[in-house]
Amino acid sequence: MMEMKISDISAIQYSEIREALGLINNHKRPHKKFHYAFEPSDLWEDLATKGFAIKLPGQRTGEAYYIVTFEAVRLVYRKNISLEYYLRL
Repeated sequence: MMEMKISDISAIQYSEIREALGLINNHKRPHKKFHYAFEPSDLWEDLATKGFAIKLPGQRTGEAYYIVTFEAVRLVYRKNISLEYYLRL
């Protein structure tokens, strides 16, 4: 797999990842690592294709969980984060 870079994604995708990590509303550290889609999302499908997320089946047909990868969390959060912390999210 190629090395991921922030320049590989759009500003909207970057914002979506930050929101999926809970890095909004003055949260300083990631406190979650997923986005739940109630319908197909081209934006998140592209992130999964580029290695920034992993797609898992949702609770109903057509829904999906997109889990932000450890490497993507480290890129977007821009601070050192341990694998142990990531796994607890």
